[in-house]
Amino acid sequence: MLENTLYRLLNSIESRELVLPAMQRPFVWKNDRLYRLMDSLLRGFPIGAIMLWKTATTQRFRNFPTDIDETIDQVFTFETSSNNSNKYLVLDGQQRLTSLYCMFKGTYNSKILHINILSGDSEEKDPGNEYYECQFLTEIEANNINENQSGVHFLSVKELLKINPINAARNAQKKSLELDLDDEGASKVANVFIRCANILGNSKSLQVIVVDEDLQDPTPIEEILEIFVRVNSGGLVLQKSDLLMSLLDLTWNDIQPELQNIVKAINKDNPYQITRDDVLKSLLLAEGAETRFDRLVSDRNRVEDLSKKLPIHIAGIEKSWKLLLVILKDRCKIYSERFLRGGHNSLLPFVVYIYKNPELSDSEKRRIAFSVYITLITGVFGSAESRMNSFTRKQISNNSEFPLDKLIELVKAKFGVANLDSLLRHSLDLSLNLAHGGISLNNNPEDLQRDHIFPRSKRIAEKYSSDKVNHYANFHFLRAVDNLNKTDIEPDIWFKNPGKGIPPYSENDLSERLLTWNDLTPGNFLNMIEIRGKKIREKACGIFGYTEEEINNLFKD
Repeated sequence: MLENTLYRLLNSIESRELVLPAMQRPFVWKNDRLYRLMDSLLRGFPIGAIMLWKTATTQRFRNFPTDIDETIDQVFTFETSSNNSNKYLVLDGQQRLTSLYCMFKGTYNSKILHINILSGDSEEKDPGNEYYECQFLTEIEANNINENQSGVHFLSVKELLKINPINAARNAQKKSLELDLDDEGASKVANVFIRCANILGNSKSLQVIVVDEDLQDPTPIEEILEIFVRVNSGGLVLQKSDLLMSLLDLTWNDIQPELQNIVKAINKDNPYQITRDDVLKSLLLAEGAETRFDRLVSDRNRVEDLSKKLPIHIAGIEKSWKLLLVILKDRCKIYSERFLRGGHNSLLPFVVYIYKNPELSDSEKRRIAFSVYITLITGVFGSAESRMNSFTRKQISNNSEFPLDKLIELVKAKFGVANLDSLLRHSLDLSLNLAHGGISLNNNPEDLQRDHIFPRSKRIAEKYSSDKVNHYANFHFLRAVDNLNKTDIEPDIWFKNPGKGIPPYSENDLSERLLTWNDLTPGNFLNMIEIRGKKIREKACGIFGYTEEEINNLFKD
């Protein structure tokens, strides 16, 4: 049985008995979290629980990092445990265990944790503050602080932990004499020395829960997955894909670093954040497989078969993602994650189509761009992974032309889209992005917000229908600071005076929004909706590469 003292846990990490399963994601805590953790230990606070899985089955794993270096990307090196060699794999508590190992055995950015042995006084401090001052320092930095700052003396935690509890008081007295401290200072040093000397032997600070401790009745792998997903509470949110990755890794040993490098290459110079899971799903679809990870992991033979087949798709899928992102920017004029409505699942059918048809003509790129907008505006594949799976396998896999007609049939059936106007009503953000010909949030000093042009409350009071009041033509993007002063001021007044110290909107500002001062005159609400709505549809058609009549005909029964 694994004892729950910090001494035993750290030794188990050092001996590689306690390891991180391949499903665990990167370490994400910053140094301030580690300082608070050390302060909790010194103050005798419990620091929570960890959950371990004891298994003798073959597993892919990685060892705890000795040095945390936040300046470089984390790319993991994995090993394979031999059958019948007992390992403890961390299901929950990776962040705390990695922090403890870093603080007591390793380094953070090549620096060692130090404690100010003259800290710890609780007077004039809120209980939420740290009582004990900690810093990651080099030996030179620590010596420099100790020589030049009064009331401060940093010692390495590694040296403090070596103190035998029996000798802690005597060692503290010796250090106090060396520093020529008064009684108050000597008391602080003794407090720190005694507390540090007892940290590693404390069995109450960290609770250890072990799944399958006796190995007599092993928990099924799919239930280990469910435990893993349910209990995780810190660091990055963990997904069911993490166990699938670890299972694939048993045969495809380099899958994780390979996918990490591909994601890095795809996202380079792009405003999007394509993830490892996005790439993994596109690989599965390219092979004609299910993308719902919880269903895949229950069939170990299927996963093993996939781990042999997926690598052949790697190069092509990487190129397909890169080309799709070029189409998103150049053809769709989408420059922000904000406009990827429905998430990246909406992009997967297009990645697979490009993978199957890498030589795209200009007309086919236009067809894809329009289809991307239909998909994003309606969110048809957003939360419906089974629908996305089915469409990709049935309509994409063996089609040399993107099945725009089948996509339109789907959105007509699900959302009642009948023409371009009704399509644009499904997403204000994307309709306004089209109105601007593409807008980038990254190039604005503040995130853009969205609001009515003619105030909603007044139009409702005037008995205009909700359909008119909330029409996409009655919305525009505005700066966050402007929106604070928007209230229900009529547009002919507000656009000229959006707030104290805020410049009025210019002719160019209005033109960018497809507006004129005449559109904003009192009593011109319905006329503005009609004129500006037509301008937005014309702008959209310019990006889509289809006339409004052509688009409306595509949506006819």
